[in-house]
Amino acid sequence: MKKISLVIPMYNEEPMVSLLIATLKEKVLSVLKDKYAFEIVALNDGSKDKTLELLQEEQKECPELVIVDLSRNWGQEPAVRAGLLTATGDCVIPMDADLQDPPEVIPLMVKMWEDGFEVVNAVRVSRKSDTSFKRDSAGFFYRYLDKISPKVKIPGNVNNFRLIDRRVVDEVNALSESNRVLRVEIPFVGFKTGAVEIVRAKRAKGESHYPLSAMVNLAKNSIVNISVKPLDIGLKIALCLAIFFCLSGIVELVMFILRLTSVFNIGDLALWAWLVINVILFVGTLITTVLAVQSLYIGKISEESAHKPSVIIREVIRK
Repeated sequence: MKKISLVIPMYNEEPMVSLLIATLKEKVLSVLKDKYAFEIVALNDGSKDKTLELLQEEQKECPELVIVDLSRNWGQEPAVRAGLLTATGDCVIPMDADLQDPPEVIPLMVKMWEDGFEVVNAVRVSRKSDTSFKRDSAGFFYRYLDKISPKVKIPGNVNNFRLIDRRVVDEVNALSESNRVLRVEIPFVGFKTGAVEIVRAKRAKGESHYPLSAMVNLAKNSIVNISVKPLDIGLKIALCLAIFFCLSGIVELVMFILRLTSVFNIGDLALWAWLVINVILFVGTLITTVLAVQSLYIGKISEESAHKPSVIIREVIRK
């Protein structure tokens, strides 16, 4: 009998633990239990509340529950990484603990896996529950990723909720990056990919633990991991600066000649000072942009060369 692993990172999810396990039993395990074995890999990502204790209580009545206790709070992506390393299923399905990823579509994802798909993405067909800022920023983010990675198609409106075949999981686990971004790594390794459409619900209980800073960090790591094309910005800006200074030199030479012949009179020093200041600010902004982009990649090189682990598992608790 094949096994399906559900991988669920959890940080301060005390209000969700019982509801999550009960929902998974009702909408997934009970539907597929005659054909598949299951494990629910719940990752306690350094929770400060009673998440770990409640998971241990649930495990007494749910032998399928595997508890992975991380050494501290590492963040969602490293926690998912730990889940992929721990999961033993023939396919693995990462999902959020807040039940915004609808468990009822998992049987459909499994059916597509049976039909030969090695990756089944859950694609959001609506983002009405998001703020306009989040919708606009997400749209721009996915369009930009698609632009800078023409050989690797990053599907839009797809988070970590997807089915991944064991072969794909093994290939992803073999990747060496410290800053892992699953939604970039899965398309990178390839394999036959299908999709199901979903509408994400509102969080069932509790509060979101994914702040704006985490989203910005995810976007940064995604861009740096998928392509070095943003470094081309530095070359383009350097060429623009070279053209700008050439034109500026020509203009200054012409103005110098006109002044010598008294055809042109520089009288308004304040105006010229204002122009010089603006030119300096413009050039400074361009140079700062180049340095900022380069620093992202230098930072990645520094992090990777340190060879620090992306996540540390304190204990794996099985019944």
